[in-house]
Amino acid sequence: PPFRTINYLGTKTLHDTYYDIPSSSSSSTHPHYLSTKGIWIRKRNNTWQAKIRRGGNYTNSQFQELSSPAEISSYLATITGVNKPEKVNFGLVPMADFVTVRESWIADREFTIVQDEMDFGHTVGEVEMEWKGECKGDVEGFRRKKMEEMDGKIGEFMKRYGWAFCGGVAKGKLSAYFEMRGGR
Repeated sequence: PPFRTINYLGTKTLHDTYYDIPSSSSSSTHPHYLSTKGIWIRKRNNTWQAKIRRGGNYTNSQFQELSSPAEISSYLATITGVNKPEKVNFGLVPMADFVTVRESWIADREFTIVQDEMDFGHTVGEVEMEWKGECKGDVEGFRRKKMEEMDGKIGEFMKRYGWAFCGGVAKGKLSAYFEMRGGR
């Protein structure tokens, strides 16, 4: 069936620089330590963001997102034991830098569909739902329940509109970037 509703949101350009712990750091010798832990720290169009995997798998992920430098710094301190400010990139070093042209749509009034084309020739799509709000009490339990609920809705949506989505194994932006650069 066709989408119940579809609204084109337009195109925007994103400049992303992803950061990780320096390989000379005493806490890790792996050059992509944070990303191997499901933590991605990036500067998108000069705004810091952190994406923290909270569930799912490679093709169906659930993330918590942090957007204030204070939250990011505090979170990184709990992971690395080092508390560095934004002005020194939280003690992190760039590991990837690229530009993305993103086209977006809202389908059925609650699902964001994006198609990203990176400047190194890779294209990837996503279906997302966002929830913004506060909860009292068992924050982790609430977050887990909300993510499971949204995950189920996305799964049903993609099954219903299977004609709109490619099958096969997806390759993420950073995986494609490092593959293109020979693992660096």
